[in-house]
Amino acid sequence: MAVRGREGVFIGVGAGVTLVILLVLQSFIGSGLLSATTTTKTTTVSTIDVHYEQVASAYANHLLLLDARNVSGLMSGYASNATIEWTGMPGGLAGNYTGSNEIGPLLANFPGEMVNLTLSEVTQTPVLFEGGYWRVNSTFDWAGYSHIGGNVSGTIAAQDSYVHVGNSWLIASETWNFLRFFCIYPGCSV
Repeated sequence: MAVRGREGVFIGVGAGVTLVILLVLQSFIGSGLLSATTTTKTTTVSTIDVHYEQVASAYANHLLLLDARNVSGLMSGYASNATIEWTGMPGGLAGNYTGSNEIGPLLANFPGEMVNLTLSEVTQTPVLFEGGYWRVNSTFDWAGYSHIGGNVSGTIAAQDSYVHVGNSWLIASETWNFLRFFCIYPGCSV
């Protein structure tokens, strides 16, 4: 019986030493029964996604400034060499305008001269990256009162092309196609 007791002690001591060796090895390797496993999930947001959101936000702000008739705020949203083209039926304002010296007076007449200008029925297609620019296509109805035309209203199909300047997205070119233009005075509706 003494031999069996000694064998049991040797087996117990051997098992204990083996366990200690395994625990020491595990601490060096970092895996095993008592190790902690950390899983990290990295979500990357692409530059395209960030630019998409920034341009969409810049355009939403542009419409808010238009609705508020904030001409100086609108002007800050255009690049210094921006171009605007108004086509269709813009009530005598059809043409091409370039730079702040031409765009400022245009926006001072529309929407600056209007009272109670409101935009409605705004629809927007997704922002697209095309030809080196981010493009926003939209349509909207507008209505207001002008001392020249009385009650005026219309529908515009717009395309705005944005370029990154400094830390801002600015309009490089804008086309407004006036699909409808109405005013109460004879001869001003087209």
